[in-house]
Amino acid sequence: MSKNEDVIAIIKALGGKANINNAWHCMTRLRFNLKDDKKVNYDQLNQIDPVLGSTYTGNQLQVVIGTNVADYFESLSNQLGLDENFNSKKTDNDSGNKQNFVSKLMDVVSGVFGPIVPAIAGAGMIKGLMAGMAALKWISNTTPTYQVIDMLASGVFNFLPFFVAISAGRIFKVNEFVALAIAAAMQYPTMVAAATAGKIHSFLLFGALPVPVFNYAGTVIPIILSIWLLSYIWPFVDKHLPDAMRTVFTPTISLFIGGLVALGIVGPIGIYGGDWLADGVKWLFSVSPILAGVIVGAIRPIAIMTGLHHAMTPIALQNFANQGYDQLMPMMFMANMAIAGATLAVYFKVGSKKERGVVFSSAISAFLGITEPALFGVLTKYKKAFIAATIGSSIASAFISFFGVRIYAFILSSIFSLPAYVGKYFVPAVLGILIACGLSFALTWLMIPKAAVVATSAKGNVEMKAVTDGTFIPLCAVHDNVFSKKMLGDGFAMKTKTGTIFSPVDGSVTTIFPTKHAIGITTETGVEILIHMGIDTVELNGEPFQVFVKPGDKVTTDTKLAQMNVGDIEAAGKDATVMVVITNMTKIKSLSQNKETPENGVVNGTPLVNVALN
Repeated sequence: MSKNEDVIAIIKALGGKANINNAWHCMTRLRFNLKDDKKVNYDQLNQIDPVLGSTYTGNQLQVVIGTNVADYFESLSNQLGLDENFNSKKTDNDSGNKQNFVSKLMDVVSGVFGPIVPAIAGAGMIKGLMAGMAALKWISNTTPTYQVIDMLASGVFNFLPFFVAISAGRIFKVNEFVALAIAAAMQYPTMVAAATAGKIHSFLLFGALPVPVFNYAGTVIPIILSIWLLSYIWPFVDKHLPDAMRTVFTPTISLFIGGLVALGIVGPIGIYGGDWLADGVKWLFSVSPILAGVIVGAIRPIAIMTGLHHAMTPIALQNFANQGYDQLMPMMFMANMAIAGATLAVYFKVGSKKERGVVFSSAISAFLGITEPALFGVLTKYKKAFIAATIGSSIASAFISFFGVRIYAFILSSIFSLPAYVGKYFVPAVLGILIACGLSFALTWLMIPKAAVVATSAKGNVEMKAVTDGTFIPLCAVHDNVFSKKMLGDGFAMKTKTGTIFSPVDGSVTTIFPTKHAIGITTETGVEILIHMGIDTVELNGEPFQVFVKPGDKVTTDTKLAQMNVGDIEAAGKDATVMVVITNMTKIKSLSQNKETPENGVVNGTPLVNVALN
């Protein structure tokens, strides 16, 4: 399908245009504020080709697309008519659920930083590479070449409030150029020069009201708070002015009031709040660098999955502004490398060539700093690999924290950012990468045996195998109308020679009937399969059956589920045919029998039926 068709399918899966309050995107995800999250069809959504996964957290639906998310958002904007008119009509009250403070805060942080991260990451990468080359003496930081390139890299960070103001203006639905004007006032040379000189602590407004002197360069929290305040001032002023005066006087009065309050009250509060956050992180490191590493490293992978990782960005930026360096970003680097290592280990475990391709590309993406494909496409499927990545991230972060590894510029947590660590902390940083990758790879390798890997393709196709040694029977040939007419679902049947029953797929045991004659298994992709041993054997009260598993057990096609006493079943006048049936056929696109199935009998584990999912 084309991108437009994919986007139309996504909108439909979300309950249609009428169910969408607002939409925006970060580097890898489409983010939605919905009226009613219960209208979302997750099965349908997650089967759309570009969708790597989805998660609903903090009253926000996140649809993971990957690094080409901007292409899909452009189409989404056209489909939804995303403009100021669209946004201005959408409020929290439109949603069925009132957002709590934390949810709103996460929406704001992700919404503000998502669009500007590419500029920050690009400039940070250039800055980090230049710092690395200077440390290696490949270039002097006093040469005109270095100075010109440094202007290119440092401009974003010096004037970061401008970028934040425009992005916050869009999030808070206020004129972004008036928002930019307030940011410009806060960074006006008079303010910057006074803060640099340090001779005065405040300007006196009207000869009486103090306006504190601060250098707002590189800060984010004061600007976000100031634009948030403007979003209340603007509509209040606009509401109380005659229509003929609004065009000129609404921006004039809003800028005057909003700017003065920002300079005199909100901006300083933001400075102190940012300092408080930075001091809190600094305190944690002072208590125990190792503990700080363990905590940050452990929460980072789950934070990425839930979309809360953007909350670390303003703290890191505040650290750069306050102390000239940051120790959180190296830990983010370790987390990405741990995720890449665990994903790479899964590559060597999967059997499907198509799935190996998906896993390998996800691992490469993680090494390059984009972890969502690995997390949502691989590690959510293989939970033990996710645990391994979390352990690797935590231990590697504790290791580098012990040695005080830090970075002096915001930079994407990619393997290509390594030159930025050249110098005192280069060796510990390299060792941290080796620990993160090596440990997560090794733990994944040990915790996921090859036979336990789900036999699925990239979009979840399933291969059903023979459950016993015996003869394959088409389901339509079974002597029971419930099965032969496929009232419960489609599948296959077998005449058993040994009575030993194995699992047809890899998955989890979900149900064992009290009479032991039927077992339910669900695959990682959500396919529900019933193994029904014999016809009308429920009447035998479980006597001819011995079951070796229990609900919740993980099983593979090598797992022995049960033993049937075929002689006792037939002596009771019952048919011992074993039926293997998919009971949630709404997930299934098609079933096809393996053309190489022998007519004279098969052994357990022989591929019999290929199942394509919707």
